[in-house]
Amino acid sequence: MINNFVSPQTNDPIKKLQNLLNNCLHSIIDVFSNLSYAGDFKELEIVPEHLSEYSHFINLIEERKKKTEGKENGELGEQIETNNAVDQAQNVEKKYFIKPNFDKSTEDEILDRVERMNLILSMIDQSIDELPDSEINEDQVCKEMKRLQKIKDDSKEELKRLYKEYDYIYNYATENLRNFIVNTEE
Repeated sequence: MINNFVSPQTNDPIKKLQNLLNNCLHSIIDVFSNLSYAGDFKELEIVPEHLSEYSHFINLIEERKKKTEGKENGELGEQIETNNAVDQAQNVEKKYFIKPNFDKSTEDEILDRVERMNLILSMIDQSIDELPDSEINEDQVCKEMKRLQKIKDDSKEELKRLYKEYDYIYNYATENLRNFIVNTEE
């Protein structure tokens, strides 16, 4: 496994998000490569629903889905749920899940990668807030360009004025030096 892969640090929010997504991708590849290289077919086993650790979470998701559908449909949703409960009692379908049977070290490595991915995903959530605002419209850009153009024009005029002053001072000093030298020679 690529245990120490870290993308370079950056202050640019877009580049930071790209690096975090890259890290997440490497973690996922790490897990899959570990499964494919270390995995025998006997490491994955199909088991009934009650033996699976995942069935509890799947059932919670299904309950939450039913509740949200019931809230959206109002009273009709409640009637549908009671009808579904009767239908489900009659047609009890066995569900099967894949249960992994890994040795402890492989399982620890995979859990380490999963924790790392969770950390990266939370960092991605945080860095999304740092992204630049995409709501800047064309008028704001045009106003900013006009402001910068005015500053450039003002600077140009200031440089012209300073050049004229410098030229006057240079000519004055040169003329006075020439006169001074001519007067001292006479």
